Amino acid sequence: MPLKKPEYQNSAGRLLAMLTSIPKKAALSEEAYVLYDATKPTNRQKQQLAMRFLTDLHRVHCEFQQDLQDTGITDQQRDVLIVGLASIEEGLYPSQLNVPFRGVTEAEASLLKVCATFIDQNPTISNEDIACIRNSIAELKSQVEGGSISPMLRKVLLELIRLSEDAISRFNIEGPPGLKRAFKNMLGEASDIIGRLDSEEDRIQMQKTPAWTVLVKHLKNFDSVASKLLKYSPFLLAAGRMLLGGSEASQGE
Repeated sequence: MPLKKPEYQNSAGRLLAMLTSIPKKAALSEEAYVLYDATKPTNRQKQQLAMRFLTDLHRVHCEFQQDLQDTGITDQQRDVLIVGLASIEEGLYPSQLNVPFRGVTEAEASLLKVCATFIDQNPTISNEDIACIRNSIAELKSQVEGGSISPMLRKVLLELIRLSEDAISRFNIEGPPGLKRAFKNMLGEASDIIGRLDSEEDRIQMQKTPAWTVLVKHLKNFDSVASKLLKYSPFLLAAGRMLLGGSEASQGE
């Protein structure tokens, strides 16, 4: 997603990047779709993507408000910042999508930068980690295109591809937590397919297929990147083995 890259890797930085990604006085309905790489959208799609932008903006703003409450500054400092940034909400909930987008004033942008220095910085995803995930996605696609897998497994691989690509493209909006949410959704998809198999023998047979090996490898790669950014222990090294099948979950180590 071609949003401005945040100058500060936290909710304040991501909020500022989003608020300044729409040109001043431009209508959301005519500009938001560009941020989502939509080509030749219909008027209805423009409206939908403008609403999506506002939903994303609302989510980041809520995260910022919570982070501001959690910082170690004094109540007096916090109150000054809250009052100074109160008008930002006018742009978050416009009455119409075809009116000029408010964005932020220079003073508000400066206050957001001040807030960004108080809020803990998130690590950013490296080019190496992005390449790791993209290479893993390419392996998933090769299994889908091979045509020798079950319809059920094909559906799961396609969903993993969608979740992975979306998580990377939305990193400047959701930050590292977005990667973790995407991974948990992927793990749920993989676990669901196991739960729908009729017997233990079917489960064992599926876990012996090349496609399943690639699936687990992708989950491990994604989990490794997310855990490094968020400093949690990789899930598939413990409970994931129980859900995804013993020694098969350790393939690729």
